[in-house]
Amino acid sequence: MKKTILTLAALCTFIGTVNAQQKVYVCDGYNYDAYTINDQTDIRLSADKKSITISDNTYLTTDFDSITFAEPQFKRVAIKYNGNTATVSIPSSFVGVTCTSGTSSHVVINSMTDTNEYLYSIEGTSADGSLTINGSYKLSLSLDGVDLTSTKGAAVDIECGKRIDIFVRDGSVNTFKDSANGLQKAAFYTKGHAEFKGAGTLNVTGNTKHAIGAKEYILFKGSLGTVNILSAVSDGIHCGKGEKGDGENNYFKMNGGTVSIKNCKGDCIDSDDFGCVVINGGTLTMDVAQVDGCGIKCDSIFTMTAGDITANITGNISNGIRSCFRADFKGGLYTATVVGNGARGIRSKLNTKATSTVRNGGNMNFSGTNVKMTVSGGTYTADQSKCFGIKADDTLKQTAGDLTITVKNSAATAIKADEDEWLGGTRNGKKK
Repeated sequence: MKKTILTLAALCTFIGTVNAQQKVYVCDGYNYDAYTINDQTDIRLSADKKSITISDNTYLTTDFDSITFAEPQFKRVAIKYNGNTATVSIPSSFVGVTCTSGTSSHVVINSMTDTNEYLYSIEGTSADGSLTINGSYKLSLSLDGVDLTSTKGAAVDIECGKRIDIFVRDGSVNTFKDSANGLQKAAFYTKGHAEFKGAGTLNVTGNTKHAIGAKEYILFKGSLGTVNILSAVSDGIHCGKGEKGDGENNYFKMNGGTVSIKNCKGDCIDSDDFGCVVINGGTLTMDVAQVDGCGIKCDSIFTMTAGDITANITGNISNGIRSCFRADFKGGLYTATVVGNGARGIRSKLNTKATSTVRNGGNMNFSGTNVKMTVSGGTYTADQSKCFGIKADDTLKQTAGDLTITVKNSAATAIKADEDEWLGGTRNGKKK
């Protein structure tokens, strides 16, 4: 990565000498974004050399490997769907990779390699198709304009148990739906770690359980385009389960992208079993309509450093953001409309049961995030739960940021905490 950083300034200088149209390629592993450049192209290197902006797209330097003016040529397993059939082309140099499904639209690939990271690309359309990759090593998957509806299980099932690099090709629209009443965990499932990037569009519907699922972490990189979770029988995005409480293996992290999640009968985002959630950028919009559902739920620590989150909370006793240990708000903007009876815009929960994965907790810290919230929900009659804008079961500490909470129902409360330490920042326009 150091070589890349050193060449970025030279790249920005080079743009000024371009007289005719030329392409520049931002590469990450087997994948790349292509841009046509000329003397009018806006390319900016940040002062701290941690990001570069090309046209309207910003990349962290950790999101790519190199920038080149020659189009990269990658060998790949090419999978093309066409109705009830699929064509699979495997390069002869890809040792240990076989397709056992023939020309069936339900493609099954077995990879025996434990040393080579191969690239798989999928395109085409099938109303009765799927992709399953079995193996034990990391791989890259390129979505090049594919529309898959499975009638047998998951639309995509990667069973390799390692890092899966998922590239949503720039300009492409990719749609995945799984079968109903199946045994699969998600419509788009990876057994290991899923890392999403690329400026295209990804649409996912979960007809049996989750829409997008991973056994361990899910990462949305800064280069990610648009992700639409259209509906899910359970969670929209689900990751877990792990064995470490520090979030090393279990987390949902969002560094960029425009993400919309709606019509979930579980939670919009659930980082399960020691799971953490980190929002570092991008735009996230969530409709929380399920009773006792959450927009974001994590069993451990929630952290927001930047980005823009909007939650429309209409479900009774539901939560916009719920942490089961601690919530840290360090930057960005959180906007919420709390309509459901007994609902909360933000909740940090205290668990004392011996069977709880993460016990104690219930703390919440504001040191930079701006909150704009309207609360109009009342008391949930079934169990007399009150409606709160912000509720911390233990200590709420504010040192910066603006908490603007408008309460429109006499049965609701703006802020409730076991101990409230207001040391700085503003609340409803009043500065401490």
